[in-house]
Amino acid sequence: MKSIFKLLSSEQWEAAKISGLIPRCSADIKHDCVHVNEFKDLTTVCARFFEPAEVPIALEFAPDSLDQEIEWSDPTKDKPWREGRIKVDFLHADIVLNIYSFEHEQTDNGIVYRLLGEE
Repeated sequence: MKSIFKLLSSEQWEAAKISGLIPRCSADIKHDCVHVNEFKDLTTVCARFFEPAEVPIALEFAPDSLDQEIEWSDPTKDKPWREGRIKVDFLHADIVLNIYSFEHEQTDNGIVYRLLGEE
């Protein structure tokens, strides 16, 4: 399986570097899991759940670095991407492989995100 990604704000990442634990977002708390995504869905999920001021970033994890099973849900009309759920309280910051940043652009259809440096 390919890498998996956790989206969060840069402020949350700064806190995680200090504590060693990646905080759960409100949806993670509500669903009692940690939500993760595939690479191909990152910009879509960013546009749906983040404001530019939050400076979203994606943390990359190797799937084998997580002992728990990831349950993937199929895309829906409301969420047109596959969403992974891991039944853990926290992900540990020391197993992050890479960190990706996003840039955004205001368009007629709303805010569009791109990985920093991608055309």
